[in-house]
Amino acid sequence: MKTLVLTFFISLGQAAASSTTCTALRLPSTWEVISTAYGDVTGDGQAECVLSVWRPWRDWPIARWATGATPVINNHDAGGRSSHIVVLKPLGKRQYREVWVGSALFQPASQVTILPSGRLRVTETTYKGGPHALGTAVTEWAWTGFGFSRVSQRMVTWQLK
Repeated sequence: MKTLVLTFFISLGQAAASSTTCTALRLPSTWEVISTAYGDVTGDGQAECVLSVWRPWRDWPIARWATGATPVINNHDAGGRSSHIVVLKPLGKRQYREVWVGSALFQPASQVTILPSGRLRVTETTYKGGPHALGTAVTEWAWTGFGFSRVSQRMVTWQLK
Protein backbone atom coordinates (compact mmCIF):
# COMPACT_ATOMS: atom_id res chain seq x y z
CA MET A 1 0.00 0.00 0.00
CA LYS A 2 1.44 3.40 -0.99
CA THR A 3 1.76 6.23 1.54
CA LEU A 4 0.97 9.79 0.54
CA VAL A 5 2.70 12.59 2.43
CA LEU A 6 0.79 15.86 2.53
CA THR A 7 1.93 19.18 3.90
CA PHE A 8 -0.86 21.19 5.50
CA PHE A 9 -0.60 24.94 6.15
CA ILE A 10 -3.15 26.17 8.67
CA SER A 11 -4.86 29.29 7.37
CA LEU A 12 -7.73 30.96 9.19
CA GLY A 13 -10.75 32.29 7.34
CA GLN A 14 -10.40 30.21 4.18
CA ALA A 15 -13.03 27.56 3.53
CA ALA A 16 -13.49 25.42 0.46
CA ALA A 17 -16.57 26.40 -1.52
CA SER A 18 -19.01 23.65 -2.39
CA SER A 19 -21.51 23.48 -5.23
CA THR A 20 -24.60 25.65 -4.68
CA THR A 21 -26.65 22.96 -6.42
CA CYS A 22 -25.86 20.48 -3.65
CA THR A 23 -25.85 22.79 -0.65
CA ALA A 24 -29.28 24.20 -1.59
CA LEU A 25 -31.01 20.80 -1.30
CA ARG A 26 -33.61 20.33 1.44
CA LEU A 27 -32.01 17.46 3.39
CA PRO A 28 -33.09 15.65 6.57
CA SER A 29 -32.35 17.72 9.68
CA THR A 30 -30.45 14.79 11.21
CA TRP A 31 -27.84 14.87 8.43
CA GLU A 32 -24.66 16.88 9.07
CA VAL A 33 -23.14 17.46 5.63
CA ILE A 34 -19.35 17.35 5.89
CA SER A 35 -18.44 17.59 2.20
CA THR A 36 -20.19 17.84 -1.18
CA ALA A 37 -19.16 17.19 -4.75
CA TYR A 38 -21.11 17.74 -7.96
CA GLY A 39 -20.48 15.71 -11.11
CA ASP A 40 -21.40 12.59 -13.03
CA VAL A 41 -20.28 9.82 -10.68
CA THR A 42 -22.74 7.20 -12.02
CA GLY A 43 -21.77 7.51 -15.69
CA ASP A 44 -25.32 8.26 -16.88
CA GLY A 45 -24.38 11.61 -18.44
CA GLN A 46 -26.10 13.65 -15.72
CA ALA A 47 -24.47 15.21 -12.67
CA GLU A 48 -25.24 14.01 -9.16
CA CYS A 49 -24.60 15.47 -5.73
CA VAL A 50 -22.31 13.24 -3.72
CA LEU A 51 -22.33 14.01 -0.01
CA SER A 52 -20.37 12.89 2.98
CA VAL A 53 -22.88 13.00 5.84
CA TRP A 54 -22.89 12.10 9.51
CA ARG A 55 -26.23 11.04 10.92
CA PRO A 56 -27.58 8.98 13.81
CA TRP A 57 -26.31 5.41 13.45
CA ARG A 58 -28.77 2.66 12.58
CA ASP A 59 -28.01 -1.03 12.33
CA TRP A 60 -28.95 -2.97 9.23
CA PRO A 61 -32.60 -4.09 9.11
CA ILE A 62 -31.42 -7.73 9.07
CA ALA A 63 -30.25 -7.29 12.68
CA ARG A 64 -33.81 -8.06 13.78
CA TRP A 65 -33.53 -11.68 12.68
CA ALA A 66 -29.77 -12.23 12.34
CA THR A 67 -28.14 -14.55 14.85
CA GLY A 68 -24.90 -12.57 15.03
CA ALA A 69 -23.74 -8.97 14.86
CA THR A 70 -23.95 -7.16 11.54
CA PRO A 71 -20.77 -5.88 9.82
CA VAL A 72 -21.65 -2.25 10.68
CA ILE A 73 -22.21 -2.76 14.42
CA ASN A 74 -19.12 -0.70 15.39
CA ASN A 75 -19.24 1.86 12.58
CA HIS A 76 -20.13 4.93 14.64
CA ASP A 77 -18.63 7.46 17.02
CA ALA A 78 -19.06 7.59 20.81
CA GLY A 79 -22.08 9.89 20.34
CA GLY A 80 -23.87 7.36 18.14
CA ARG A 81 -23.32 9.07 14.76
CA SER A 82 -22.10 7.30 11.65
CA SER A 83 -20.61 8.47 8.36
CA HIS A 84 -22.26 7.73 5.01
CA ILE A 85 -21.72 8.47 1.33
CA VAL A 86 -24.93 9.68 -0.30
CA VAL A 87 -25.60 10.06 -4.04
CA LEU A 88 -28.53 12.35 -4.92
CA LYS A 89 -29.98 13.49 -8.25
CA PRO A 90 -30.97 17.19 -7.98
CA LEU A 91 -34.47 17.83 -9.37
CA GLY A 92 -34.68 21.61 -8.90
CA LYS A 93 -36.56 23.67 -6.32
CA ARG A 94 -34.36 22.18 -3.54
CA GLN A 95 -35.76 18.69 -4.27
CA TYR A 96 -33.78 15.54 -5.05
CA ARG A 97 -34.09 11.82 -5.74
CA GLU A 98 -31.99 9.36 -3.77
CA VAL A 99 -29.80 7.36 -6.15
CA TRP A 100 -27.90 5.55 -3.42
CA VAL A 101 -27.31 5.94 0.33
CA GLY A 102 -24.52 3.77 1.68
CA SER A 103 -24.34 1.91 4.95
CA ALA A 104 -22.35 3.25 7.88
CA LEU A 105 -18.74 3.42 6.71
CA PHE A 106 -15.95 1.53 8.46
CA GLN A 107 -13.66 4.55 7.92
CA PRO A 108 -15.67 7.80 7.92
CA ALA A 109 -15.42 10.23 5.01
CA SER A 110 -14.21 13.77 5.67
CA GLN A 111 -14.06 14.94 2.05
CA VAL A 112 -15.47 13.79 -1.29
CA THR A 113 -14.28 14.81 -4.76
CA ILE A 114 -15.44 13.63 -8.18
CA LEU A 115 -12.49 13.18 -10.53
CA PRO A 116 -12.71 13.95 -14.29
CA SER A 117 -12.85 10.17 -14.87
CA GLY A 118 -16.07 10.00 -12.81
CA ARG A 119 -14.37 8.14 -9.99
CA LEU A 120 -15.07 9.24 -6.44
CA ARG A 121 -12.09 10.28 -4.31
CA VAL A 122 -12.72 10.07 -0.57
CA THR A 123 -10.51 11.36 2.22
CA GLU A 124 -11.04 9.03 5.16
CA THR A 125 -10.66 9.81 8.84
CA THR A 126 -11.54 7.97 12.07
CA TYR A 127 -14.63 7.92 14.25
CA LYS A 128 -12.48 8.80 17.25
CA GLY A 129 -11.13 11.89 15.45
CA GLY A 130 -14.56 13.03 14.29
CA PRO A 131 -15.88 14.39 11.01
CA HIS A 132 -13.39 17.25 10.73
CA ALA A 133 -10.21 15.37 11.66
CA LEU A 134 -7.26 15.20 9.30
CA GLY A 135 -7.47 12.36 6.81
CA THR A 136 -5.80 9.01 7.40
CA ALA A 137 -6.22 7.67 3.85
CA VAL A 138 -7.27 8.73 0.36
CA THR A 139 -9.37 6.16 -1.46
CA GLU A 140 -10.71 6.09 -5.02
CA TRP A 141 -14.00 4.38 -5.83
CA ALA A 142 -15.75 3.46 -9.10
CA TRP A 143 -19.53 3.27 -9.51
CA THR A 144 -20.77 -0.32 -10.06
CA GLY A 145 -24.40 0.37 -10.96
CA PHE A 146 -25.49 0.17 -7.34
CA GLY A 147 -22.81 1.35 -5.00
CA PHE A 148 -19.06 1.68 -5.29
CA SER A 149 -16.08 -0.63 -5.63
CA ARG A 150 -12.71 0.42 -4.20
CA VAL A 151 -10.10 1.02 -6.89
CA SER A 152 -7.16 2.22 -4.79
CA GLN A 153 -6.18 3.40 -1.32
CA ARG A 154 -3.19 5.42 -0.11
CA MET A 155 -2.42 6.03 3.53
CA VAL A 156 -1.76 9.66 4.49
CA THR A 157 0.98 11.09 6.67
CA TRP A 158 0.58 14.75 7.68
CA GLN A 159 3.41 17.21 8.28
CA LEU A 160 2.02 20.29 10.05
CA LYS A 161 4.01 23.51 9.61
